[in-house]
Amino acid sequence: MTVAGIVCEYNPFHNGHKFHIKETRRKTGADAIVAIMSGNLVQRGDVAVFPKEPRAKAAIEGGADLVLELPTAHSMASAEFFAKGAVKALDALGVVNFLSFGTECGNLDVLREIAEVLSNEPPEFSALLNKFSASGLSYPTARAKAVEKFLGKEKADILSSPNSLLGIEYLKALISQKSSIKPVAILRKGAGHDTQETNDGIASASYIRDLIKRGKSFSEFIPHSTNSVFENAVPHSITKLEKAILCHLIKTPAEDLRKIADVGEGLENRIKAAALSSKTLDELYDVVKTKRYTHSRIRRIILSAFLGITENDRQASPRYIKILAHNETGQKIIAVAKKTSTLPLLRNTSQVNKLGDPKIKALWERERVFDKIYEMTEI
Repeated sequence: MTVAGIVCEYNPFHNGHKFHIKETRRKTGADAIVAIMSGNLVQRGDVAVFPKEPRAKAAIEGGADLVLELPTAHSMASAEFFAKGAVKALDALGVVNFLSFGTECGNLDVLREIAEVLSNEPPEFSALLNKFSASGLSYPTARAKAVEKFLGKEKADILSSPNSLLGIEYLKALISQKSSIKPVAILRKGAGHDTQETNDGIASASYIRDLIKRGKSFSEFIPHSTNSVFENAVPHSITKLEKAILCHLIKTPAEDLRKIADVGEGLENRIKAAALSSKTLDELYDVVKTKRYTHSRIRRIILSAFLGITENDRQASPRYIKILAHNETGQKIIAVAKKTSTLPLLRNTSQVNKLGDPKIKALWERERVFDKIYEMTEI
């Protein structure tokens, strides 16, 4: 059986995602699609607009065969660690032949060339990167300038395309992990990432989320087969946790904030001061933001601080793989993977208890706590 993996958030699942799955099958000849999906907390430092259960079910209705959950420490990480965690999980299954990702570029050879440079960092490139970083630029900007000097402006411009950038991180993860999984780049169709444009029934997930939060219809942008999945799903918003997050930051010592993933250069003191003066999360993000820290990075740091996700958590590899949803084909993949996977495949707490592994038990219980907190964000 030929299996293609897709790393996703499906926040929510829409027509563009269905197109990606269809194109993945066409380009790879895959008999099955395995999606590893962010749970209730997503990479932009936010809560998912709908719970992971209906999102996973929609993915099955939209063409996936098996949906697995990416642990929160990775789903809430930067592109690099998001990709690393997902690739490690897919590789651990022992059944995945291809990793398919959407990209604005579509040229796998060019993306691979950039990934090789970023992975191996030739001395000349490292010197350029250090030079631009030392000038006070954010890491993404410094890296783009270094790539421009080393590979040319055309290739550096690719780093400004969110999906191509994420694709490069998948390639880097495959390289660093010496994975046998073959990458496949699918040219994105329709609306761009985070845009307010629509094109032939395809809109960005951010545009659709905005419609959902405003109580507007979004059915034209999602597959017809998923309408029934989402019609009774309750939207969620991080604003429901606003005061709780601000209170937590106010009472947390700066030295504890320093342990949170991505916090450095005295940012913990800036967060403390901003928490004392801000009345909303948006105000907090604006006050904390600096030239070196993007808005998305600040959002991830703030939510990670609230949840207690540290740098050690982000660096750690997944210890288990949680099954969220599957169809008949997905069940066949699970049966094979149970023999090949280097990580246990788990569905429920009973299976976790039978393992008798205290570290897996602790991580599983922490995810249950995160899910309980997410329940409090219902709009």
